[in-house]
Amino acid sequence: MGALGHFLERQGIPTTGISLVREHSEIVRPPRALWVTFELGRPMGIPDDAPFQRRVVQAALDLLTRTDGPFIADYPEHVAEPADLAGWACPINLAPAATDGVAGEIDRLATWYDRARSASGRTTVGVSGLDMPTAGALVSRALGGDLPEAQSLKEAIDDLRAYYLEAASAFPDPGSPATRKKWFWDDTQLARALLALQPKLAASGDPQHRILGNLTLIPATERHRLS
Repeated sequence: MGALGHFLERQGIPTTGISLVREHSEIVRPPRALWVTFELGRPMGIPDDAPFQRRVVQAALDLLTRTDGPFIADYPEHVAEPADLAGWACPINLAPAATDGVAGEIDRLATWYDRARSASGRTTVGVSGLDMPTAGALVSRALGGDLPEAQSLKEAIDDLRAYYLEAASAFPDPGSPATRKKWFWDDTQLARALLALQPKLAASGDPQHRILGNLTLIPATERHRLS
């Protein structure tokens, strides 16, 4: 979108945008960008908090008055993690299993994902065009050293993360978005697979694999988990 902004600006149309990955914006140097520290997939911040989201949108629109670009402005508000995570628990056993790995985990979440989709009437899963077992197999293939094309791998991983988090929203005690995110990174085999995959992508000779590994695979808030 930053590159598109440069094209539109040349046509006399002012542009602004919201950046979730500062490193990308620093490379593209969009005419105007508002950098936010929210997790990937939530450029407006707190779900279901209209006043908060309105402030984010207004801050991005306010940048249109500036003519000193390209620049990146920092949004001053941050989304705090809840201090008390007690009382939230996953109702199914996702402990490591030697025999079924990520594939078994995906299968055990299918009922919860179906319930979540039925209740909400929508899903964000589907950008890759793959079913979840196939997307999981693609991650396992990459982890084994056979790296698929970077964009295909990224889309498969994005779908898998959405699948896990949407499934968790249907648990009997679904917690909050923050606790579901913590469950994902603390307790799932998929998260462990992604953490193990990161150095393989970062060391790849393909620049697109390196971008995926170094910038977008692991959110900045979870990079402390990398050994």
